[in-house]
Amino acid sequence: MATLASIAVFADCGVTPHQAQYRAAGAVAARHGMHVICTARNGQWPQALVDSALAEDGVVTVVSGPSTRDLRVPGGVSVQRCDSEIQAGIKAVQMAQAVIGMPGCIETTAALYAAWTGAGGAASQRPVGLFNRDRAFEVVRGFAADIAGVGRGNIDTLVQFSDNFEDLLNRLTRLV
Repeated sequence: MATLASIAVFADCGVTPHQAQYRAAGAVAARHGMHVICTARNGQWPQALVDSALAEDGVVTVVSGPSTRDLRVPGGVSVQRCDSEIQAGIKAVQMAQAVIGMPGCIETTAALYAAWTGAGGAASQRPVGLFNRDRAFEVVRGFAADIAGVGRGNIDTLVQFSDNFEDLLNRLTRLV
């Protein structure tokens, strides 16, 4: 069986109402030995995700575009810089085996989509998992089933949805 060693996680930066979900996701990924890769925007990164992964002795990389603010990540976090936020997202996807979208704002979902398509989309061989806690991605799920599925056929090898982070990781592991 394949192993999932690295994930690009797209989550809101700074303080968000989803802190508890981010904290749990970072801890679960680190306990599974996964390299957690996330992006920073304007000097901020998904702090709860990063801090919880580090607390479980996880490996974390933050990829950043240019910023007017200093990027002050905790010790032990690797930082990679890119010329733009879009390039940072693409780099994060390219570094990972799978891409995960966490509940958050529309800009975070748009950044995930831009990064995944910029890295090659379906041709990149990186499945996308959307953590559908509290039905955060129901609109995307409906679009995927009703629109994308018609044109592409079965999209289950491209996009997975789950309201349980551990289950989402298991689903993505089967696809890599």
